[in-house]
Amino acid sequence: MFNNQSSNWKKLVIAGVAIASIAGIGYWTVDRVGQNQTANQPTPSAAQVSSTQLSPEALNITVYRTPTCGCCKGWVEHIQQNNFNVTDIVKPEAEIQAIREQHNLPQQLTSCHTAEINGYLVEGHVPVEDVKQLITQKPNLAGIAVPGMPIGTPGMEMGARKESFDVVGFKPDSQTKVFNSYQ
Repeated sequence: MFNNQSSNWKKLVIAGVAIASIAGIGYWTVDRVGQNQTANQPTPSAAQVSSTQLSPEALNITVYRTPTCGCCKGWVEHIQQNNFNVTDIVKPEAEIQAIREQHNLPQQLTSCHTAEINGYLVEGHVPVEDVKQLITQKPNLAGIAVPGMPIGTPGMEMGARKESFDVVGFKPDSQTKVFNSYQ
């Protein structure tokens, strides 16, 4: 009789484990599906985020430029036309370079002007959409840059002429990755 009860007890334990396993898999599947649906929902692109959706504090940007750079003024106008509050500071190049060094901007990413916004560095002729994406998505970067002065970028307009360029993200340890590309 003891063997028969032991056998029944084993069968009940096995059945209970099987039921719990099936229930657990069902829960895990439903839980994962719910998480994936949330995780796969697209974050708003920069084009979908208007400047009016951002807080006024988020739109405060400080631009550092030399007194002789005309294209820098063009970039400042581009940013202002998109509702950013610009503090335009004219400085000698050596002082601007010191700001770049504070943010660990790799030398190969430098351009003619530098900006600071919400703790990020924005170097060069970065389109406003990328600045919005930076401050909206808050990636783990020290900043973004458009190296050099590509024709057709904001402030470097020359009619219909445009060069392909990349907006490059950089980290405090100087690692870089493409943030956005324009053809």
